Amino acid sequence: MSGNFQPPVDARSLRSVALAVLCVGLLSQAAFADRVDPNSPLTKNQQSQLRKAASYAKKGRGDKASPIFNEILTTCTDLPKCIAVAGYTEQYGHSTVDARRAIMQRALELSRTYDDYILVAMKSRQYECFDVTRSAIQQLVSVANTPEQLSDLARKAHEVSMTDVAHLAMEKKYTVVKTVPGALEFANECHLLGFTDLERKCVKDLIDDEGNCSQLCMILRKIEPFKLKDLNRYLLKKALDQASSVEDFSNIWEAARRHNQKDIFDVAAFRGKKMQLMQRIQGDRAQHQQRVEEWKQGQDSAQNQVQKELGGGGMNNGF
Repeated sequence: MSGNFQPPVDARSLRSVALAVLCVGLLSQAAFADRVDPNSPLTKNQQSQLRKAASYAKKGRGDKASPIFNEILTTCTDLPKCIAVAGYTEQYGHSTVDARRAIMQRALELSRTYDDYILVAMKSRQYECFDVTRSAIQQLVSVANTPEQLSDLARKAHEVSMTDVAHLAMEKKYTVVKTVPGALEFANECHLLGFTDLERKCVKDLIDDEGNCSQLCMILRKIEPFKLKDLNRYLLKKALDQASSVEDFSNIWEAARRHNQKDIFDVAAFRGKKMQLMQRIQGDRAQHQQRVEEWKQGQDSAQNQVQKELGGGGMNNGF
């Protein structure tokens, strides 16, 4: 019986507790309403209005939230303010979709640098404003024209995981690559960025455009770190077709040995030895022919001398 005993509850005490809970709730709401981010580019009043708009959006009242967002947006004169305003729309989905798109469009209009466009492309993708993302990407690629600018854009885009932008930048850069050193540098960049398709295209084009065996062997040395086994073999086979000297076959033989391409290794050795033998035979024939010519010249000279002497003596005896 003593275990079930409960002291009587005074009604006045209940009212006091309820009042205290209500006060705490009101104070918490007031504290939230007055909360200000000192690091925000927005003013205290703008932050307050945006919290009000977010509250409407949370209740699904986009009709009341959107005018507030639009009004604040008209005062945004730089990119940081636009991005700050957009942050208030992120959690409320469909009710703020139009306001969010308008904000990101305004952010795009205020962008001036690569970093600005990258930020807008990244944020608009995060907020599912894909039309703005596409426009930002197109603008990014269009304003970069030199190899240096395009490399810088690709690197920055890759750092923030915007691989599609980085890939487009590298595609555009390839159109302005005109030299073998430039192409090798491009292939190395693609290798570091993980763009295997562009790396392979560049290397294959390098091989196809080169008709000199020595240059092909030089290119092979440069592309070996990429570990493109099939293209290394492709290069060696072309070099074998272009070889025209013992030195060429020797270089191919060494490269094939290095890459464990036994069939190419054997062919290079056979053709190199065959060419050496042919050159030796040709050299021997040339030496033999030269000795024959020298002997003939000696014979002709001796015969002329004899005839000259005989002809001179006969005339003297006649007189």
